[in-house]
Amino acid sequence: MRRRYFLLFIFILACQKDLDITEFSKDFSDYKPELRIEALILPGDSTAIVRIDKSFLITDTELYDCRDNDFGEISLDSCNTIEGIWHGKEGIDTIADCGNWNSFLHDIGSDGKMSIDENGDGKYEGSEDIAPDDDGTENNGSPDCGEPNVDNYAEILPGVHNSLCDVYINKISDNLTDICDFHFVDTAGYFFDYRYTGGKPDPTLENIEMINYGAYVPNADCSKNYWGDYNAQYKLNCDCSGSGFGIIKSKEPIVLSKPVVFFNIQDSLSIIECSDHSCLQNTSSLLNGAEYDSLYFGRYSAKSYINYASISPNVTFEAIQYMYDKQNDEFKYFHGHPAVGTDMSQIVNHVCVMREKVFSDFYDGVGNGEWDEGELFADTTNNNMYDSGEYFIDLGDDSLDVDTYYYDIFTFSESYRNYYYYYQLHLDDPERTNLRDQNGDTVMGAFGSLSSEKIFFRIIDCQKYNKSSQSICEDSDITHDVCKWHDNIILPEYGYQDSLCLPSDY
Repeated sequence: MRRRYFLLFIFILACQKDLDITEFSKDFSDYKPELRIEALILPGDSTAIVRIDKSFLITDTELYDCRDNDFGEISLDSCNTIEGIWHGKEGIDTIADCGNWNSFLHDIGSDGKMSIDENGDGKYEGSEDIAPDDDGTENNGSPDCGEPNVDNYAEILPGVHNSLCDVYINKISDNLTDICDFHFVDTAGYFFDYRYTGGKPDPTLENIEMINYGAYVPNADCSKNYWGDYNAQYKLNCDCSGSGFGIIKSKEPIVLSKPVVFFNIQDSLSIIECSDHSCLQNTSSLLNGAEYDSLYFGRYSAKSYINYASISPNVTFEAIQYMYDKQNDEFKYFHGHPAVGTDMSQIVNHVCVMREKVFSDFYDGVGNGEWDEGELFADTTNNNMYDSGEYFIDLGDDSLDVDTYYYDIFTFSESYRNYYYYYQLHLDDPERTNLRDQNGDTVMGAFGSLSSEKIFFRIIDCQKYNKSSQSICEDSDITHDVCKWHDNIILPEYGYQDSLCLPSDY
C-alpha cells in the first residue's frame, strides 16, 4: 500500500503542466467585488490613514487593459513634455497612449521573461535557455500584457480604490467620545518600488521610485494631538453604502501601541530593570528631549548594532532602513523585515531587548553618467558598439555615494499584529481581521496602530585618515569615537606592516 501511494505521487508530479487562468473564468463569472480596508493610526506622525480598496479578478480586462497608459491618451508633443513614451504611429495617430514602457528594456513578451539562447544556435535547447513567446509579443515593438510597466501601479491603483465612503474614527477617553471625519485624497500615501532596468539586482537611487496611492486622511479640523493618546480607545466607522458595500466597523475599540526606545549598550543593565515605558525613556542616554542622538559606525565594523527596547507583551516589530539621496535631498527605502523577541535572552523581566545589525558600509547609489564596458545599451545603429547618444543603463560605479541612513522601528497594536503576522490565514479570517459589516460578518483588512520611532546613523570611513595623525583619527568631532589608531597592523598576505586608522573594534 505504501508503494502504491509513492507511485501515485510520482505520477502526479510527472503530469504537472502550466494552466491558463482564463480557462477557469467561468468558475468566477458571478464573482462580486469585496472591500479590503487597511486603517492605521500613526502616533509618530500625528495622523491616521484609511485605505479602502475593492477586490477584483486577475482576469479583469477593464483594470488590466494590457496598455501602457500611465498618462492617458495625449498628443506626441504633450507626451514628450512630461518625458513619457508615446505609443502612437507617426503620420497616422494624433493622440495615443503615453506611459513609461521602454522598447529597449521592456519588450520581453507576455511571459515577462527575456529569451535566452546561450550558444546562439536559435534552438533554445540549453538548460538555461528561454524560448521567445509563442504569441510573437517579444520584440514586436509595442507594449503587451505581462511586460514590465504595462498595467503597473500608476495605471491600476485609481481603479482599485473606493473613494465613495464616509469615514470617521471615534476616540473614547474619560467617558467622552470625540469624532474625527476623513476625506479622500489621491496622493494620501506612498511606497517605494524598483523601476525595471533589465534585471539589475542593486538599483541606483534614481531607479527607486516613489509610488503614490489614494486613501482617506483626517480633515483639517482634527487636532494632531488626537492621534497620540495612549490611554484612549479608538473605533473605526466606514459607511460605504453609497457604493453598495454597506457599513463596516471595527469589532471593538483598539488602544495604541507605544514606540520602542533606543539605548546605548552601556544602558543595558538599567534598561532591563524598567517596568514601564517612561522608565525606558528616562534610562536611555541616547534620548535628548523628544529626539535621539545620531549614531556612528566605522566602515566594515564587525559589531555595528542598534539597540532598542519595549515593555512586554509588546514583542513584535517591523524594522525598515532608509538611505539618504543627497542629489534629491530625500530618504529612500533600503530594506525592511519583521522582528520578534522570542527567546529568554531577549525578554528580561518585563523588558523586550532587541538589536538590529547595521549594514556598515556605503551604498553605491549613482552611476558616472557615461557608458562603461558591460553596461546595456540600445544598439540603434546595429554595429554591436556603443555610439554616443544611444540609450544605456548606467550602473553603479563603486563610488561612495550614501553614508547616511536611518532605521524606523514600528510596534503593532494587537489587532494589526494579528493582521500582519497571521499571514497563513485568509484576509477575512476572524482571527486575522477585526472588521465587521452590519451583519457581523468579517471584512478583509484590519484597524490598528503602528507606532514608530526612528534613529539616524552615519558610516565613518576610518581608513581615509590613514595618512593623518593619530590625533585626527581619534578626534571625536571628526570620527565620533568609532575609529582608533592601531599600531603595527600586519597583513602578511599583502606583505603589509604599518600603523592604520581602523574601526575601534577591529
